[in-house]
Amino acid sequence: HKTESTSWNHPFYLKIMEELDEYRDIRYAAYRTAFKIRHIQKRLKLHHVKLKAMKEMFDCHGYPESCDTVIGCEELQELLTSVYQTADQAANVTIQQAEVFAQLLQNLVLNLFDVDRTGCLRVCSVKQVLIILTSARLADKYRSLYHELAEPSTYISSKNLTAFLQDLSQLPDLLQEGAIFGGDVTATVNSCINMADSSVGISEDQFYSWLLKEPQTLVWIPTFHRLAASETVKHESKCNICKTYPIVGFRYRCLQCFNFDMCQQCFYMGCTKKKHKLKHPIQEYCLSTTTKVDTKAFLKTLRNNISKKHRQKSRQKYLPVVAESHLFSHTAGMRREPPAPDIHETLTQQIQQLSEAEAQFKGQSSANALSQQRHLEKIIEQLKEENRRLQEKIMTMKESSDTESNVSGGSRPLSGVSPGDTPRHYKTLLSSKLANSNQPLSPIVPVQSPDPDTPHSRGPQYDSLDFLEVSPSHFTLPSLTNSRECLDEEEAMDALVNKMQLIFPSNMSYSVYSLPKCGVEQDEMLQAASTIGSAMTDFVSEAIMPHNKQSLGY
Repeated sequence: HKTESTSWNHPFYLKIMEELDEYRDIRYAAYRTAFKIRHIQKRLKLHHVKLKAMKEMFDCHGYPESCDTVIGCEELQELLTSVYQTADQAANVTIQQAEVFAQLLQNLVLNLFDVDRTGCLRVCSVKQVLIILTSARLADKYRSLYHELAEPSTYISSKNLTAFLQDLSQLPDLLQEGAIFGGDVTATVNSCINMADSSVGISEDQFYSWLLKEPQTLVWIPTFHRLAASETVKHESKCNICKTYPIVGFRYRCLQCFNFDMCQQCFYMGCTKKKHKLKHPIQEYCLSTTTKVDTKAFLKTLRNNISKKHRQKSRQKYLPVVAESHLFSHTAGMRREPPAPDIHETLTQQIQQLSEAEAQFKGQSSANALSQQRHLEKIIEQLKEENRRLQEKIMTMKESSDTESNVSGGSRPLSGVSPGDTPRHYKTLLSSKLANSNQPLSPIVPVQSPDPDTPHSRGPQYDSLDFLEVSPSHFTLPSLTNSRECLDEEEAMDALVNKMQLIFPSNMSYSVYSLPKCGVEQDEMLQAASTIGSAMTDFVSEAIMPHNKQSLGY
């Protein structure tokens, strides 16, 4: 906020990196790199995380040994948080602190392997760095590195070894030590391949032997472990330069000067006193020494002073892989830093992505709506077709039912009525018949339809009441449709019912008179309608009901 700038780095991460400046005065690159890595390890609480627990968490998240997949930032954040939750109880890491430490460690990993901030990292690269930074013995770390690099044939290929060295060289390069331990790793790979006896690859024993020789590109790894082991060690000796007693940490003894000890601070700064010079051979002690070890060192010092032939010269304790002139051709500022994020450009890109996503969503929504509409239209058409078929089926059934109900058998004419009688004569005869209602009406016997080829088929046609042009509505004659359910399905009963429907329609009403030419008064017509109603009631009770009871077996 004060500088009005935007950075990819976490503020706490920047503070940790600034604290590394206190080690810039160390004269030797291996120790300077080791001190910086140790400082990062302690600030990120990784010295409380066991190597075994870290590997188990990777296995639980689906990243076993030799896994060469890609992991995203969100999943990496979750994975690192779970790793911190397995820390020792001495660290006293809470859930909130675990999330913060995971963010800082993720920031470090992204600066190592994802400078352009693509959001994707190789799992094997992350795991190799965590193997170096977690707490374990050096031999266990070497063994874990072999299992990460080895192929199913149990050999390490030159390709995997090159990728491994390039990944590990990013750490000292980030700490501005790339001039010594960064750059091209081809010479280091060749030094390991030259030790191999097989052309297939590098075996496990050859890999361990090569690492124990401390190749120059990786010499900071064993130095880092010796530094961690000697932090709390106290030596019963006094520094001959700064007079510090006891010496804590590394203790350095000159093998040219008698009884000349130095603390690690004086050694790192290149301090000298009296006859001691920087080119004298030096013996390093990271643990407390015994009398036997001190006696052996004294004998070496005596031999160096008495005989020039056996004088021990200062020798390299690591495996050189490149020339000294080639090493210092690099500069500390070679590493590319993460680009400064442009807020306006970032917002523009996000807005463009949102608009594209919205347009894509609208297109998908319209396509889905159109598809649903077509589906509904198809369903509606199917329902219409089904409805049309049902309507046709109903009409067919109705026509069949009407055809069956209209089949006519024989009919019996009323006595005294001839085909040539007029309607008035018919009405007078009907009234006289109904006047004698005390006499029971003879039941109508169904007559079968005569064969048209027989002589009986040319008999007289029977009359009906249809030509009376009378529509009674004050009452309705009893319908015989309900009675048919109780009758047997026989031909005689069907003929009887059809005959009754033809003679006495069920929709006859007497509210409207359509006899303008008959000259009959209204009172007379009402009386005739009442008489017809009584006659029909008697007819149903005396003619149809006995037949119904006989059919039902009463």
